[in-house]
Amino acid sequence: MGEVWAILTLSFREWPAIWRVPGLWKVQLLLGLYYLLRLPAFDIWLQRRLTPKPEEDFRFGDTPYQTALTILRLAQVGPQDTLYDLGSGRGKMVFVSALACGCQAVGVELLPSYNLLAQRITRQLGLEDRLHWVTDDFLECDLQGATVLYTACTTWAPLTRDLLLDRVEELAEGTRWISVGHEQRHPHLNLFRAERLLFSWGYEEVWFYKVQHPSN
Repeated sequence: MGEVWAILTLSFREWPAIWRVPGLWKVQLLLGLYYLLRLPAFDIWLQRRLTPKPEEDFRFGDTPYQTALTILRLAQVGPQDTLYDLGSGRGKMVFVSALACGCQAVGVELLPSYNLLAQRITRQLGLEDRLHWVTDDFLECDLQGATVLYTACTTWAPLTRDLLLDRVEELAEGTRWISVGHEQRHPHLNLFRAERLLFSWGYEEVWFYKVQHPSN
């Protein structure tokens, strides 16, 4: 019952974060306007037919702002970082990262309508210097500029999670990898924290790793 109540009251829990982070209320207002008449399930169904990806990769779920702020604090994200959100959806994690931490933030999303609307919001807020949107498969896109990876693995198929893990070798030493809903197991990923946090679909474990390549 406690988890159900937490989900039902999630919108009220968002307001402290929305007002605490400068500019975030504008993001939320524009997201509300642009998505007022768009049903996520129908939007996803309409676009995913054009891709060969498994249906499991397109389950919808947002990261709440309050949870995002907790994650960013625990991962010690700052102005010097470049955060990549893989499968960024509507872009809430990308927006809050740039606004709260002053970092560069990149949303990688395969469904083009999400990025189209996110780009419009970015231009309206004048944040083109900090926010970037890539319409691509995150299993194939360039990740070498990332210092932080955010992956909401709960919404992906098991095969997709395994294929992404193969890309650890490409990441720079010290890159932080935040994994929601799935414990990553790779010899070059060093776990430094784990927390249970609230998401739009319920509570999930969140694992925090650092990339550590073996010394030559």
